Amino acid sequence: MKKIAIILIFVIGFSACKKEAGEGGTSVIEGVVYKIHTYESVITELDSLGNIDTTYKVIDTLYYQLDAGKDVYIIYSNDELAIYDDKFETDYNGRYRFEFLRNGDYTLYTYNDSTVWISSEISIKYEYPIFKHIKISAKNSENLVDDFIIEKNQ
Repeated sequence: MKKIAIILIFVIGFSACKKEAGEGGTSVIEGVVYKIHTYESVITELDSLGNIDTTYKVIDTLYYQLDAGKDVYIIYSNDELAIYDDKFETDYNGRYRFEFLRNGDYTLYTYNDSTVWISSEISIKYEYPIFKHIKISAKNSENLVDDFIIEKNQ
């Protein structure tokens, strides 16, 4: 009788434990980091005499995958202020993949490189984080994250 009670306590103890988000599961989170380059062009049209007739300002945007080596960080909760638990360096196509995750809430982030021009010769470069939140609710799932867009403006 005593043995059955001890076994029953262990079974109840192990089944009652709720595992938090983190490693040890069978799910995957993956995505891509893209870079956007926005630039302005000025188009000038001349009239038949060669005088400036109209001038247009055209803004265009190019999308391209990031070079290899951009770090993407994961936090095993939805708290953006927590210290990251793991990181992944993107491959040559800007792809990243976190494997062996349990059900739960996760926060992914990477840094956007930005430049502010004070004048034509003076600029300030800085980075700021871009966050994505994802919830894994099923085992053996592959979770695609909306792409990280890193803006690079001229």
